[in-house]
Amino acid sequence: MTHQNGCVKGHSNPLRLYATNRVLYPMRQTGERGSDNWEQVSWDEALSLVAEKFQAAIDEYGPESIGVWIGGGNSGGYITGAGTSATYGANSQPRVLTAGIAQERFVQTVGCTILTMSFDVAQLFFQFSVLQAPFNSIEDFQNSKTILLWGANPTDAQRAHWPFICKAKENGARLITIDPQYTNAAAHSDTWVPIRVGSDAAMALAMCNYIIDNDLVDYDYMRNKSVGPLLIKEDGRYLRLSDLGMDLEEGSAGSDGEPTHLDSIAVYDEKTQTFGSSRTVADPALTGSFDADGTSVRTVYDLVLENLMPFTVEWAAEECGVPAAQIEEIAQVYATNKPALLSNNWGIEHTWNSWRVYLAFPLLASLTGNFGVPGSGYSSGFSSAASKLTKAPITNDWSDRTIADAKTNKVITGEYLYEIMETGTWAGEDFTIRCLYTLASNPLHSSLGATYLREAISKVDFVVVADPFMTDTAKWADLVLPVALSWESEDFIGTYMMQKAVEPAGECQTDFEIFKGIAEHMGYDDLYTKSAEEYLRAILDTPENIEAGVAYDDYKEKGIIFGEFEYAESVLPEFNPTGRTQFYLEEFEPRDDYGQEVRPIDRIPYYEHAYEAYQSNPLRERYPLFGLSYHDNYHAQGMFTHNPLLDEFRGYEGKPYMRIHEDAAAERGIRTGDAVRVFNDHGSCTLTAVVTKGIQAETVLMPHGWQEDEFIEGHPQQLTAMCLDPITSNDNFNDWLCQVEKA
Repeated sequence: MTHQNGCVKGHSNPLRLYATNRVLYPMRQTGERGSDNWEQVSWDEALSLVAEKFQAAIDEYGPESIGVWIGGGNSGGYITGAGTSATYGANSQPRVLTAGIAQERFVQTVGCTILTMSFDVAQLFFQFSVLQAPFNSIEDFQNSKTILLWGANPTDAQRAHWPFICKAKENGARLITIDPQYTNAAAHSDTWVPIRVGSDAAMALAMCNYIIDNDLVDYDYMRNKSVGPLLIKEDGRYLRLSDLGMDLEEGSAGSDGEPTHLDSIAVYDEKTQTFGSSRTVADPALTGSFDADGTSVRTVYDLVLENLMPFTVEWAAEECGVPAAQIEEIAQVYATNKPALLSNNWGIEHTWNSWRVYLAFPLLASLTGNFGVPGSGYSSGFSSAASKLTKAPITNDWSDRTIADAKTNKVITGEYLYEIMETGTWAGEDFTIRCLYTLASNPLHSSLGATYLREAISKVDFVVVADPFMTDTAKWADLVLPVALSWESEDFIGTYMMQKAVEPAGECQTDFEIFKGIAEHMGYDDLYTKSAEEYLRAILDTPENIEAGVAYDDYKEKGIIFGEFEYAESVLPEFNPTGRTQFYLEEFEPRDDYGQEVRPIDRIPYYEHAYEAYQSNPLRERYPLFGLSYHDNYHAQGMFTHNPLLDEFRGYEGKPYMRIHEDAAAERGIRTGDAVRVFNDHGSCTLTAVVTKGIQAETVLMPHGWQEDEFIEGHPQQLTAMCLDPITSNDNFNDWLCQVEKA
């Protein structure tokens, strides 16, 4: 099977070098923010202005008043990389240093507040950081007999997955797509389920109930490979060997070579009618309540069953807009036509309640034994990472990323800027942002609650945007700094060298050069003591890398170093501390800790409706339609806008369009090609309508990734509420209702 599955966006990249909206020189806004009146200034003028404004804010409000909003756009490298937002802690959690040399050395020196990314972190944070879910390789997909594409669109978004899904279909697999829109993948599926936006967890829990009620449970998996039989006390904590006065178990050797000792979680051995370790007792009790030396305990499975009872198939049919018979059929197929794969990704995770889907999926997989064997799995969003085709560095020397006497940085999800500027507080303390510096990010275009975020930014004293393009956010800045694209600079990311191909256009500089210039104008002359190349050499040129032929000069010459192709033939074992598939969490902290409570009900599979997008919301009397955004082959992120090649393919006659179901269109007298206004209490957007059968009947599909100047009026993100959920602080930009009328 081939791995050469490039997309048209990649082929269009050279045109980005010469884009009409490219910023070539430092530009200062001469009128009001958003007026689009600019004058060119020199780099010295620009950097002096930044240093002056930053220092004034530090003197009056402290270094935390400088907010650095780091995104994931023109970024990713060891020198200028934005890092992985989901690994950042906030307040009570230590900050994990994952950003590049340029940003880390600057923010540690100044003490800035880091405003981090919110997009896609319901999955990134909850599924991978909290649940620590493993994933299978895409090559393993061909071993599946049933594949549920749930919030995944592999024909357009995860294109490397599609050939192996097609191979599974050739082998006779049943392909089911659960998605409000009729995607290209849905067109090739055996079944399309047009589910309501934001109700995915409801359907998953109803499937669990059906599987239990119809005795389709894989009891061996539940007892021996899931957390189902683990015993919990009334306070929600696990019963451990030490609670019973039992000896700790010997674990693997620690870093000092001495064996570690494990205070393992206890289970109840029905054969001996005694308590024992979950690591050694075979076939423990899956249900029951017990007295553990005076402490009342019960199994996780019993707790989950008790809280699962309300979420019946009939209830879910009403909540999801999916016939009860279809939910039952899919549950039956998933439980019996095995191995079955839950191929899920970011399509399900942009509503206030979406993080709960990622706790429901491991329960669904455990009940059916669909994990740990070829062709199964419940977290395939990053499955390609389980394959190995290229050689990565063996070690990296990150000593230059940390500076001596580093200041502590607050880390806050960026959209909370609205709350901060409204209240002047954060986490119960006085707090403000007076200067905002954004890089590799376009929050007014791609972030949640753009109407409210623009209001917040208007209250910030000084706004700087460092970007290769004149983006929606750049237009609302006081100063725009032109950034070099990856082909105009050198950096390293993961397993390959980003090689410099051409000189930077105009007066564009790299993020490294810009941070270095700001630092020097602020008086930090010795902050960057090496060139970008020297820093990169220091990271890559470890003895291990040099010996293995994966050091700086090796990548400089070859770009990518290929090795022998390898992939895991089945899903990986669970590597969380329990060693079992988790659908109960003893404890975890929310991504942004501002004093909110993690409730007991948040630790188990459960359903709560979305913030706005739920079928019984009284707001639907005025705004009856659900909003949903989409990506496709020809547009996605805003960095691909104003691109002549893509503009030939995307949109309706080259313009962004909204898809609306034919029934909803008929009620409103709308035909394909009409200009329509989509509106709610948050904002409005005017664009062209396309009438279709390929959308859930109450849903309108809005494009994601177009800039505001490409619409007749407004922008889809201006329709979104400011609804960061309290657990993951996810970018919930699909959690809104609207009305549509002819413009």
